[in-house]
Amino acid sequence: MSDSLRGFVVGLTVDAGLALILYYFYKRSKRAANEIQKAERYGLDRDLIWKLRELPDQTIPYGCIEGITASTRMLRSHYEDDIQGVIRNIALIEHKSKRNNGIWSDVQNVIRDVVDAVPFYLHKVQKDGSNDVRVHITEAKSAGFLLDDLTVTYDNYKSDQAGLIQRGMDRIFGEVIKGMHEYEKMLVLGTPLLGIGQLKLENDKIIMSPPENGSRFILTTQTKEEVVKHFSSQSNIIKIFLGITCVIGVGLATYIIKKWYTKWQSRKRIERMAQEAQNARMASRAAANNREPSNNSDSQECVICLTNPREVILLNCGHICVCIDCVQALPRPMKCPVCRQNVERFLNAYMA
Repeated sequence: MSDSLRGFVVGLTVDAGLALILYYFYKRSKRAANEIQKAERYGLDRDLIWKLRELPDQTIPYGCIEGITASTRMLRSHYEDDIQGVIRNIALIEHKSKRNNGIWSDVQNVIRDVVDAVPFYLHKVQKDGSNDVRVHITEAKSAGFLLDDLTVTYDNYKSDQAGLIQRGMDRIFGEVIKGMHEYEKMLVLGTPLLGIGQLKLENDKIIMSPPENGSRFILTTQTKEEVVKHFSSQSNIIKIFLGITCVIGVGLATYIIKKWYTKWQSRKRIERMAQEAQNARMASRAAANNREPSNNSDSQECVICLTNPREVILLNCGHICVCIDCVQALPRPMKCPVCRQNVERFLNAYMA
């Protein structure tokens, strides 16, 4: 296999691998959208408890609820004393410019990124101010969308105050600190949440947890329709890239097959020509044995092996100087042994 064709085969292999990865994520997003769309909504009332009690294992594999965030334990904001919540994410990020191979690019270095959480539940506040059914959330930090939907309670960017000499030294060494970004995000008490996951009744307490069947566990401030739209849009985008990847793969495969088929045809043509040349060689030798010796000094022998007769015409130069055996042994790309021009093709030469 030639180096150029080997490169196309490697490209086809990479393309096929990428197509499989895209197909996996496409099916995953499509499945998530369908499952969330079909997930039944349940109200936070006594009917939910009776529904769970009627089931054999007291479990709803995949359900959807909406409620207000509450907890008996609370986390306080590090920056605003009057803000309380159940999840707190504090991060400190260093922003800098870095030189790689003469090109400057912005990079981020996460110095600290901590997520704290306390147990919490979702409930529905009744008109008389009393609480009804509570759904206790477990493994909240593993839920999708939740960390992205947290409320920003503190956000501060402080530019680097290094002097002119220090900045000059930093540019010489290829790394310039631009500033520090610190922020805090919280799931504040009283935040309305949509929960999609497994619902189970344990000791008269409803617990929502990640589904055992591998479906998406979601806690978000968005609506169910918005979540479905998110996954549907995601699957459509992946589908477009998957289509492009497949088109590229078909093009590469077509080119490789065409190259292989052309090479196979060439090999078959050479084999046929070699057989014809062998037959002509045997006939020529038989005729030479029947002729009287000649004083003709013009050599008709192959210029390479000096044994077999010249049987091939090289094109486009037109030289008849080699036998069929030696022309097959010429290194690629083939060059005429007389004039050193490139040989585009060759034909059998029938010499009287």
